[in-house]
Amino acid sequence: MFGMSIDTTVDPESPFLALRLDPENGPFRSLAAVRIQVPAGGSVPAHSHEGSELLLTGITGVVEASCKCGSKSVAPGTFAMLPVGKEISLANHGTEDATVLAVFSQSAFTENLPRAAAQGCGCHA
Repeated sequence: MFGMSIDTTVDPESPFLALRLDPENGPFRSLAAVRIQVPAGGSVPAHSHEGSELLLTGITGVVEASCKCGSKSVAPGTFAMLPVGKEISLANHGTEDATVLAVFSQSAFTENLPRAAAQGCGCHA
């Protein structure tokens, strides 16, 4: 088990709604975990993730994940998947903030996301 605590507090001054949860030199070589917060009534415009595949799962609230193939409501306990090269947008039509966890395959896109602060490291038996 990789022993680490991760501070997931979003900097209110940051223009990013997303925060990468895997630390520099962490255990993931082919995955990147990202927490995305979408405020009530907010949205994330259509964009692609370059060479990354995406698995999106709901944590709190509900977001609508849309691509040219259609849309899916992502709520706690549900997920959506997106292959490489597709564009996606997110919208929170609700009255409460929503949070989703996105797990990406590594690419140049994931390398440019802001990282959460982490403490500790190493493998604990």
